[in-house]
Amino acid sequence: MSHTRIVGIYSALTMTMAASLGGYVACGAPSYRVPVHGEAGGSSVSSGREAGSPGSSGDGSMSQGATSLLGVHSQDGWSKTGPINFYTSSDMPQATVQQLRLAMETWEKAVGKKLFVYMGEEQRKGADFSSLYAPLNDNVNGHYFDFSWSLATGKSTSVLATTIWENSPNDPQSIVKADIRYNAESYIFGDALREFGRGSRIIVDLESLSLHELGHLLGLSHVSTDEDRYSVMNPSLFIGEGMSTRNLSRGDIDRIRSIYGVGDANAVDALEIADDSSSQ
Repeated sequence: MSHTRIVGIYSALTMTMAASLGGYVACGAPSYRVPVHGEAGGSSVSSGREAGSPGSSGDGSMSQGATSLLGVHSQDGWSKTGPINFYTSSDMPQATVQQLRLAMETWEKAVGKKLFVYMGEEQRKGADFSSLYAPLNDNVNGHYFDFSWSLATGKSTSVLATTIWENSPNDPQSIVKADIRYNAESYIFGDALREFGRGSRIIVDLESLSLHELGHLLGLSHVSTDEDRYSVMNPSLFIGEGMSTRNLSRGDIDRIRSIYGVGDANAVDALEIADDSSSQ
């Protein structure tokens, strides 16, 4: 019996929400809370089909790669392959690479163990890949700034970023490779507490967005605000000057520990990085 490679995709998608949400102002500049939509999980590489929701086969039934655990799309995560070797594209500024690494450290503190190993720059760039899933065809877990986003991914200019992953053909609950692609064509990624948008391009806090996207990469799916309003995996994100979401909720910590367990329990008190307001 042949095995089908299972892949998934999540995208952070912005929409104009002025009528229903209104604008949020920080330092006199407009900022918005925008939806973050999971577009697929458990779809086939050969067909390139994108299901409508995490773990969905597209017809409302659960796919082979799905898990019924709330907020988790891959129950084994990367636990069978050890720390994730990752690269960043050569056109990603070092300041944003540092923000990415800070987001990784936050997830590592939650489980008290090493989850990521930085391997350096990848000379290929987002524009070098001709299609959305093309980065999965190599052995590099890359993080790419896409300055030719629409052409390279086929996605709308409103999408902030996309996380794609591939599950093991022998264990659909285990992830074996993944990439994150950032829409640098339409947005400015940086430290939203210190940097500003330019022209029509809104600043997006890279650490905040990376926390969310890395959650998907590690095996987490979206969690509604009704289930955990302070989760970094909520399907909405504040973007704009002065806007950031850099703390995990207690629920985020519980969910990531359900996949990776706890390493050195004395190395970190994970509740110190949780948003204490979630208990109020």
